[in-house]
Amino acid sequence: MRFFSILLTFFMLPGLASAGGDLRFRLQRRIPGCRGTLENYYTGDEFDFYSRFRYQSDIWKFILLMDKARGEEWVDIIAGGASWTPEGYPVRSVSIGWLKADLGTGLILSFPGQFSSLNELSLYKPPNSRNRIEPATSPWGCRGEPLTGIGIMLQIGGMDVSVLTALSPLDSLAGGYHRTESEILGRNANAEKLAAVRFSWQHLGFTAAAASRNNIPEHDWFRGGADWNVNIGSLNLSGEAAAGFDSSGTAVAAWGSFSQEFSNFRHMLTVLRNPPGYPSDRASPPVSRDCDIGICYGFRWKAFPRMALKAGTGTYFNQDSSLLLASFEAEYRFPWSMEAYTGIRTRTETDEASFRCWLGSSWQPQSRLKIRTRIQIAGWSSTPQDSSETGVGIELKFRYTPRNWLTLDMGGAACSTDGYNSRVYAGGSSFPGVFSSTALYNRTFLFFCGASAEVSEGLFLRGTIERKIVEDADFLGSGWEETEGDSRTELGFQLDYAFQ
Repeated sequence: MRFFSILLTFFMLPGLASAGGDLRFRLQRRIPGCRGTLENYYTGDEFDFYSRFRYQSDIWKFILLMDKARGEEWVDIIAGGASWTPEGYPVRSVSIGWLKADLGTGLILSFPGQFSSLNELSLYKPPNSRNRIEPATSPWGCRGEPLTGIGIMLQIGGMDVSVLTALSPLDSLAGGYHRTESEILGRNANAEKLAAVRFSWQHLGFTAAAASRNNIPEHDWFRGGADWNVNIGSLNLSGEAAAGFDSSGTAVAAWGSFSQEFSNFRHMLTVLRNPPGYPSDRASPPVSRDCDIGICYGFRWKAFPRMALKAGTGTYFNQDSSLLLASFEAEYRFPWSMEAYTGIRTRTETDEASFRCWLGSSWQPQSRLKIRTRIQIAGWSSTPQDSSETGVGIELKFRYTPRNWLTLDMGGAACSTDGYNSRVYAGGSSFPGVFSSTALYNRTFLFFCGASAEVSEGLFLRGTIERKIVEDADFLGSGWEETEGDSRTELGFQLDYAFQ
């Protein structure tokens, strides 16, 4: 597999003068070191490293990824893929290597799938049905359980046909990291054979997928079903239904929605079933909550010219438990380049309840300065434990652009909560392509600053520093990720270069 990745670079180089692409290089370091590296339990050092090289011409696309997580040796992952998209042929594309695939809405085959579960504030719009097989673009889909193979997408008359076959190396330990001797020994210890096919028309699609893993014990599964998306006037009917089979038996999963969109109002009602017995390997349901039955409703309403209201609620039932989630948010845009929003999210389970409400704003007092603020209040209670927690947090961010080529970021967050259950969330320093949201609890202060400079056309240099301090803490984290002291500092550098 590594030999295949390195070979890709030799195919890329001859076309660089006549095509375009980009290079991304990222290096990060946490201070102080964790127990795993200080006590030599991890085989690598504290650096996080990531590199992505993409090249694309009219009909060719190549991607090469290299990645190393904290505690791993240099370079832990080398992955790559290529795709051919000819014109004037029934073949729409041929992709080979490390792949990402979405066939349908996610019940039958979607990898690497969603990063997180669906937010109730997005329940007013139906999920998308996709027909995509292409090279992987991040290490998220290449760690532990990569999808490596070949995919072909065809267009025959008015029908789209997608075929995927893969032979993928799998780690014997979950997580996808290779820091310790046992994790390294478990690397690529197992294998998965997978095949999938999809036929789709304008409003209807049929998908089937099957796989066999040589784990101990061996694990086989099969899934098949249909998805639909039909418009009748202002009404949209969409959904997917599938049956799945593995060694534990057969289970049926499905979702269906009725949605409408008007000039100022949009809403959707969804009914779903995603039982725990449904085989979930290589799947990512749109509403990814296990339930025997679930009902969701959401809307977005432009109540006034400058005001929008969003709300959503979902109730999910299993045999011995139930879950109710509800969210509401109001947004208002002032005439003086300022937006304000406020909202609340509640979660009620069988024996527990929690909430988090927020008030925030985004203000641009001048063209080169943007200021963002947010205040949060959280609470949690448990009937069996006869206990409760509350917490509050505040966040402030500045973005200043003194020159067209230079952007400066600075901000911080602080919280005071009774514990983890009453936590709040803050966005710290981040680079393009990196999701940044940090859970804060107890008495914590977070500060960050960063800079981004376009030193020449298409060449960006970025740097960040983030420091987290927890009052009266002797150590942060747990296990081998534990660091000594009451603070941590994250340093980061990223280079982005786009070329023609």
